Amino acid sequence: MSDGREIIVQALVETASRYGFRGVRATNFYREWPETICLLNLQKSSWGPQFYMNAAVWFTRLGKERRPKEYNCHIRWRVNSQMEDEQSKAFTLALNLEHPLPDDQRLSLIKDGVDAYGFRLLSRCDSEEAALRVADECEPQVMAALAARSQEKAD
Repeated sequence: MSDGREIIVQALVETASRYGFRGVRATNFYREWPETICLLNLQKSSWGPQFYMNAAVWFTRLGKERRPKEYNCHIRWRVNSQMEDEQSKAFTLALNLEHPLPDDQRLSLIKDGVDAYGFRLLSRCDSEEAALRVADECEPQVMAALAARSQEKAD
C-alpha cells in the first residue's frame, strides 16, 4: 500500500477531467462558466492524515474572483454530506490515511464519491439559477450564502 495521498489526488485528476475541471496544485479543481465558477477542494485535516472534499460555487456577478477559495464561495457542501450513511462512512474512511485500505479500493471509493456527489453536481451549476436549484435539492447539507439568496429574491 502507498501512503495514500497520491491515490486521493489520482482519483480527483481522473474524475475531474471527465467533467471539464482543471486542477490547480492538486488540491483545487475549477470549472468556469459565464455566471459561475465551480470548485472541488481537497482539504487536509489539521489533526492528522485525514482529508475532506469540499464542493463550492462562486457567482461571478457578486465578485470578480478568478480562483475563489472554497470557504468564500456562495454555495458550499462537503461531498460526503450528500451520500447515504454507509457510503459516507466508506468515503470518509477512504480519505483517512490512518485507515488501512488497499490502493485500488481507496481509489475506487474516492472516484465513485467525487464523481456522483462532487463533480457531477457541480457540473449542473452552470448558471446562478441552476446552482440555486442544486442547493435547494441538496438541503439542508448545502450552505448558500445570504448574498446569493438575497440576489435570487431581487431578480
